[in-house]
Amino acid sequence: MSSSGKRGAEPGGLGLAVPPVGPGVCATCHGPARDGPPMCWCCRAVSALLEPVSDGCPLVVPVALCRTGDPLHTVLRGYKDSPVVAGRRHFAARLGAHLSGFLSVHGACIARTSGSTWDCVAVVPSSTRTAGAGGQRRVAAPEHPLRPVVGAVPCLSGLVGIDMRRGAGSADHLVPDPAAFEVDGEVCGRKVLLVDDTWVTGARMRSAAAALGAAGAEVVAMVVAGRAVGALDTSTVPAVARWWRWAEARGSHGGVTSRAPCCLPKCAGASDAHR
Repeated sequence: MSSSGKRGAEPGGLGLAVPPVGPGVCATCHGPARDGPPMCWCCRAVSALLEPVSDGCPLVVPVALCRTGDPLHTVLRGYKDSPVVAGRRHFAARLGAHLSGFLSVHGACIARTSGSTWDCVAVVPSSTRTAGAGGQRRVAAPEHPLRPVVGAVPCLSGLVGIDMRRGAGSADHLVPDPAAFEVDGEVCGRKVLLVDDTWVTGARMRSAAAALGAAGAEVVAMVVAGRAVGALDTSTVPAVARWWRWAEARGSHGGVTSRAPCCLPKCAGASDAHR
């Protein structure tokens, strides 16, 4: 993150505060959107493909914005991909603190905005992972490393965990597919908080939500640790870089902490400076 993004940051804070829905902010994912359409192009494309098999998109709650190469992105990659066990544990602990601090304060904001609490938690299953020399070989993913992180979050640890696994379909960038995931066990009537580490286009997370809905569960909200927005190299997409600078300038928190307001309109910690 740039030096300007560090002003107001508190120890342990990661990422940039997520803006509430409004001009230039997608009504679904809170990412960059042109003034006019209520949703960004990615969310419109994913929604169009899911409309025949889904009842709409559950509430999306990003904890923070991140960019490729910044500290939050480093944590989101490192807890899965660090080459040493100690590194993965270190990043997993930071990710757990990131989620715990947010949900301990803003879980109530999510419930107020969605109009419901939840009695279960689910993690979006891992996609296939690269392995071997040069990362060219694709292998089936083991249990998602986010599951133990979520299981250790105090406000989620007592909830029923819903097991999901890879299905026969394939969800990928901008290509959702509810058949990409299967739900283990009976979930009809359950109210689920769905959690993932990163949102880019939302195709995989929304596919998992659709699979849960098809199994009879209600996804109350989708919480994602980091909403990915471009890269530190601002020359790649100038419009996205301008949007990031706007988001960076609108708040005093360079690092998201439990005291920072969330992106929801019913946030108990919101202040005029952040709305």
